[in-house]
Amino acid sequence: MSSHRRNPSPSLQKIPQNMDCDRRAPAASSVLGDDDLLREILIRLGFPNLLVRAALVSKRWLLHASDPVFLRRFRDRNPPRVLGVCAGYSARPYKFVPLPQPPELAALSRRAASSCADAFALGGQRIEHCRNGRLIVDSLRRGTFNHSVLAPLLSGEPEAVLPPIPPPGRHPGQPAQGAFTHIFLPEDGGCNGITLVNLWKVQREVRAEVYVLGAGGWGAPSTAVTEIELQYAATFFAKMLPPVHGKVFMVTGFGYTLGLDLAAARFVMLELPAGVQYNYMLSCAEGSGIYLVTADRFQLSVWLHQMTGDNHGAGGWLLVDTFSVLEACIRLAGDNWVSYEYVNVVVVGDNADFVFLDHPASGVLFYVHRSSRVVKKVYQRTADEHVCRGVAVRISPVMTTWPPIFPALSIGHDQGE
Repeated sequence: MSSHRRNPSPSLQKIPQNMDCDRRAPAASSVLGDDDLLREILIRLGFPNLLVRAALVSKRWLLHASDPVFLRRFRDRNPPRVLGVCAGYSARPYKFVPLPQPPELAALSRRAASSCADAFALGGQRIEHCRNGRLIVDSLRRGTFNHSVLAPLLSGEPEAVLPPIPPPGRHPGQPAQGAFTHIFLPEDGGCNGITLVNLWKVQREVRAEVYVLGAGGWGAPSTAVTEIELQYAATFFAKMLPPVHGKVFMVTGFGYTLGLDLAAARFVMLELPAGVQYNYMLSCAEGSGIYLVTADRFQLSVWLHQMTGDNHGAGGWLLVDTFSVLEACIRLAGDNWVSYEYVNVVVVGDNADFVFLDHPASGVLFYVHRSSRVVKKVYQRTADEHVCRGVAVRISPVMTTWPPIFPALSIGHDQGE
């Protein structure tokens, strides 16, 4: 029997192809027409920018993708990613340092890098706060500090210049042992509800003013006053941390942190776990909880406080994780490694998902993904920057936007597939 095969006639070739199409069409329609299956497909897209693209298909897809219950599931499965960090030392300008990204986020990372480079090219910039694709920066122009909001991830949103900040209400001749002025984006990362905090301490008394930016500028301030105990009267505030569940906390170094509830304009004192002093950062946990991440040389410890009711005591802290990053840091720093000293905790992500560590001795900045224990070398200080080894690095992570910004529903938009 001949092994030669004759090709079927053109008419016969078309039959199975049409049959395949006929089979695929109802199969695809049955899958995409099932709301439960459609949600399972959408949740596996992995990245919020792909979810926004999928929402453009139809009004039905948009309604599923933007549903709050679905978005909570999506975030649990696909937490926001760090695209890169804006890093700065002393008076030197910031620079955007990208992190390696999967192909789906490469274009978004390039956009963030380009937008930040354009902004920092003006020089004299300092980042006050960074959240959800926006940054509040201040810059010295013509002898005056100006504050503005940049949106490197939101194409088409222009720079928004903020009104001049009101000066603190303290008496000019009053000696203050510690004074801070900070501007923060709201926790949803939008432009509505930008908050200004003036805080200062005179002997035992701590005072704060809280301004909220509205359509008419900075409104009348809410004020808060408290007295600290006599044994802490000489304490000074090392830094003010970004808001966590509507509160800002001051690092004091005396076994507690002084918090300011921005909405209620009242102080709360939160005791810290035993042994924790300066080298820690706080971040939001689910519900009203707070994570604390601290470093003892190269040993990281992660604590959780549920903050229910008035439970602000040290007994509320639960140690949920501890591990060493020493071996990974030595391996990644290579020839720049210096074996002594420690790492500083400079940024902690929501739910303590990630941590950025600065190792002043080697001049290396590390990224740590907590659950996977992956440690990456993010940045190496240049020779010029290394003279700032005694100065804390300023880090602002640039994250994928959350919640995603979906297109507005329009009249007459397709409500089918």
